[in-house]
Amino acid sequence: MSRAPRFLLAATLLSPACAGRRHEPPLTESALRAELDRHTCARWEPEVKQWSLLLFDSSCDPAPASGDAQVLTRAAVARLRPLLLLTESAHDHFYEETARSPPPSHEEAQRLADAAVWSDRLLSGAVWQALARELAARGLACGDCPRPREPPPITARWAEFFPYLAAYVWPVQLSEGAPVEIFTCSEVHGAAALPVNPTLTQAGQLAAFAFAEDETAARQIHALASQGSLAEILKLVRSYLDSPESRRLACAALADVAWFTGLRISDC
Repeated sequence: MSRAPRFLLAATLLSPACAGRRHEPPLTESALRAELDRHTCARWEPEVKQWSLLLFDSSCDPAPASGDAQVLTRAAVARLRPLLLLTESAHDHFYEETARSPPPSHEEAQRLADAAVWSDRLLSGAVWQALARELAARGLACGDCPRPREPPPITARWAEFFPYLAAYVWPVQLSEGAPVEIFTCSEVHGAAALPVNPTLTQAGQLAAFAFAEDETAARQIHALASQGSLAEILKLVRSYLDSPESRRLACAALADVAWFTGLRISDC
């Protein structure tokens, strides 16, 4: 066989593998921002005639992920969802910008939704933290992405952390004789009475958010509001939060956001 036929045979054998090889575009800040923006959307609410902001919502981008950028961005979004409690600044920015008459077009509302994420320093910092974790997990790199801060590692015992969780599941009687209400991860809380500790305070909020998001836990907490006086309900709430089942829920929630808070509970 001459060299030419041998070469053609080799090309025939190799070409299917080469044809199936997909070359991924380079990962850049702009490419990852564009992918993340697909998970944020503006939705028109006809009942109230205003735009609402959906952050990291699966209904914003239902298309299946394909390619490195989409896969790692979806994983980063999953990391970010437990932090939605901390997106107040982004929501405020969006609603201030869209509360005009006449309301902005869908295209403009979507641009404002995307901009709201990047206007929030806490949220955008968390985004790059999450993306950095997912890049490292896949052995990938982004040459021009911002270098996120790594939270300093902090270890605390459950007994140290527990008061900060209990402060954000807070029974309140607004007036004498009024029914007791239990506020979970809201602006009504008991954190002001605790020693100033930003890490434990933030972790307490995020763990309380997990209780609010869990249907069973939220229902059980709500049921405690009618179980006696304010002092009695406060004891019942603290006892519920310190139960083995609740402790498991809180510890799992804290583990999910440890990459962001740096906090580890040594006896979870």
